[in-house]
Amino acid sequence: MGRVEGKVAFITGAARGQGRSHAVRLAEEGADIIAVDTTAKVDPVPYPLSTAEDLAETVRLVEALDRRIVAREADVRDSAALSAAVEEGVAEFGRLDIVLANAGISSPASTLEMSEDTWQDMIDINLTGVWKSLKVSVPHIIAGSAAGRW
Repeated sequence: MGRVEGKVAFITGAARGQGRSHAVRLAEEGADIIAVDTTAKVDPVPYPLSTAEDLAETVRLVEALDRRIVAREADVRDSAALSAAVEEGVAEFGRLDIVLANAGISSPASTLEMSEDTWQDMIDINLTGVWKSLKVSVPHIIAGSAAGRW
């Protein structure tokens, strides 16, 4: 029995990298997963972002561990999309216990060279996206009387 057997985890930025790693590790420990990521381009980001194929690979890896996963494309800047993904996952799994707000971007530039749009995209994803992720998910933890941390 794993450390989170029977729990459900909501993970943002789950299509690859750390997000995928978190999803796989939590699945190895017995959790079912609600996974979101976006394939939308963020202009100032100088590297390729996740693809639908990346998210499908996360699904494959979690399911290969005999765990369930609800995976949806959702941008952490979009409260309605996040809420819909969480609602669908909670309806499927009956609960939510863990929130892992992992989504983030890096747009390296010096302060004086960075454009206001680049700054705003980073704040919207890396900071406001965490708040939005918590806002749509933590009420489910509270409603379920789970021993969560918020």
